[in-house]
Amino acid sequence: MPGEVFVLGEQKVRPDVYVRWHNAGGARVVTGTVGIAAAVVKSNWGPLGKVVTIEAPGNIKRQIGTGNGPDAVNEIFNGGAITVNVVRAGSGGDEATLTLKDTAATPADVVTLTTKYPTSRAFKVTVRDSLQDANVRELLVLEGTTQLERITFAKGEDEPDAIVAAVNAGSDYLTATKVADGSGTLAAISDQALAGGTDPTIVGSDYTDAFVYLENKFFDTIIVDSEDATVHASLQSFVDRMINDGGGRIIGVVGEPTSVEFETRKTNAKALNDFAMVYVGNGFSTAAGDIEGAKAAGRVAGMIASSSYKESLTHAAVTGSIGVTGDMTNTQYKEAVQSGMLTFSLNPQGLAQIDYGINTLVSLSADEDEGWKKIRRVRTRFELIDRAVFTLHPYLGKWDNSEDGRAFVVTIVNGIIGVMIRDGALESGQLIVDPDNAPVGDSAWFKFVDLVDLDSIEKVYLDFGFQFARQSA
Repeated sequence: MPGEVFVLGEQKVRPDVYVRWHNAGGARVVTGTVGIAAAVVKSNWGPLGKVVTIEAPGNIKRQIGTGNGPDAVNEIFNGGAITVNVVRAGSGGDEATLTLKDTAATPADVVTLTTKYPTSRAFKVTVRDSLQDANVRELLVLEGTTQLERITFAKGEDEPDAIVAAVNAGSDYLTATKVADGSGTLAAISDQALAGGTDPTIVGSDYTDAFVYLENKFFDTIIVDSEDATVHASLQSFVDRMINDGGGRIIGVVGEPTSVEFETRKTNAKALNDFAMVYVGNGFSTAAGDIEGAKAAGRVAGMIASSSYKESLTHAAVTGSIGVTGDMTNTQYKEAVQSGMLTFSLNPQGLAQIDYGINTLVSLSADEDEGWKKIRRVRTRFELIDRAVFTLHPYLGKWDNSEDGRAFVVTIVNGIIGVMIRDGALESGQLIVDPDNAPVGDSAWFKFVDLVDLDSIEKVYLDFGFQFARQSA
């Protein structure tokens, strides 16, 4: 029958018209992540040793509490990130508790309320009859004067069971355990505090331990809330391991406050010497106060994560800023650049801006060129790598290691390069089969040639040739 399907290379026995189909449009191009950041912080709320995904700044307090760490996460959102994967670092600590009593003549302990996590947060609870329904009682969870939750349960002779079920099913802050049946009814209380809660302790190694939980997450940038250079070095080790062994294309961002001597900050930035690490060396001021150190690093991490991979951060204005914290002389700004320190300066409108979009790479290895010193060019290179890797990965094992199969790889990647050239990220580039490494078995080698990524115009030199009067011919 005409139209029978043939397999490439097959020779049919009978004369006829045979058909096959293939993908002539290339593979679907998979791009890298955009707007996703990560953070390892100390906080007064949330699970230890677990990734908490925060998708809006309004959820920060509910999910990880308050403190310098949550403030740094908030700055990531202020920088434009849309999602932050957070790990609460530390060990130990105590949950706060409160035991509810019944209404017997000699009150008995019947239910213990416990905070979900070790915490120093000052929670209070109220148990009362509902103001709306005579058959219902309610548990109010408060922090200060703010009501966090209202949990209702059935009024009657089984109130200990009812409140335990309601709390365990619906509270973001508490768990409940029945101690005894008692009289079956709960005594009313008003604004009674849970006691005994403490935050976990945290040392440098706790940050290292926490990084492990982020190994299988996708994100663009990562920060720590610590301003300790040893913790920064641990973050650098994690970032480098993710790039070299885990296939991640991420950038770590750290910062130190301006109370640290300028010479020390220069030394600490230069010591990182890494295209995947950004060191923020001063800060900016807002109507609410100064932002520097880890919080300034959070803002920069958010700006990097949310910006286009082909967009430079040089002279990018800091939203909400009204000045610079730790302003420097022209000589100091130059020294900062030479040390791989990203800094803020004032723009003509009086807002803080990123002075120069650089990372900490100051001394090049044999495999690095000057382009690796710029955040934009690192992100462009990461984007090309991710697009090629993620697009080719689903096809592994699907092609023969033949001339046609290798040509398909070349065609796909050169298509990606063409798109990035049209997008203004690359000037040129081409993938070819590596002529110096012949394919063998299940392995094939390829190499890029004439691969040039674009930078931004960040230094403009104007030569004005003025003259007093037009010269006569």
